[in-house]
Amino acid sequence: MNGFEAALTLVAEGIRLVTAPSGQGVAIWVLGIVFAWSSITKLRRPVLAAIAMVDFGVFHRVRPRLGSALGAAELSLALLLVTGTLMKVFLPAAAGLLWLFVLLIARSLWVGKRFACFCFGETDSKLSRLTLVRTATLALLASVLSVTWPPTAAYPQFNSTYALQAASAAAIVGTVVLGSLIPKLLRWNKDPYRIGDAEVKA
Repeated sequence: MNGFEAALTLVAEGIRLVTAPSGQGVAIWVLGIVFAWSSITKLRRPVLAAIAMVDFGVFHRVRPRLGSALGAAELSLALLLVTGTLMKVFLPAAAGLLWLFVLLIARSLWVGKRFACFCFGETDSKLSRLTLVRTATLALLASVLSVTWPPTAAYPQFNSTYALQAASAAAIVGTVVLGSLIPKLLRWNKDPYRIGDAEVKA
């Protein structure tokens, strides 16, 4: 088996896990947690969210109300997803919103922009390829769920199984967030007090 076949096998196994009933529950919670986390930060600091919209070229003026509106929309979407409300409608809506973010991020990176994108609730994180990869992964996850979600699926029961799925999703999101901080911590650890930037005077 060559590398390409191994990659296809890995992708197929990932899709199988996501489309299984337990995997679907965890994936829905992952999307819900990400949208909720991002929305709460936007609602707390709508001006920064509005500035990011201008930087992305969506609007020409900074309007904090639009930042609040986007935060409210993301929070509503998160609640609708984790409660299983009209999933055949709101799963494609989540996928479409994420793919829109992918296009905006890709366009900004293409023209060389590196600004604080206010993505995933991070106020000081600059636009990067990692931002694009994370957003594309979430968009692909939402798209797979949109296609494979059973049309007659029942509303989720808030029992111990659903709570375990939520805890698993929170652990996955937390691990990804901590992993993304490793490069920043390594750079800080090389010169934590920025002594190398100071000029030595005799």
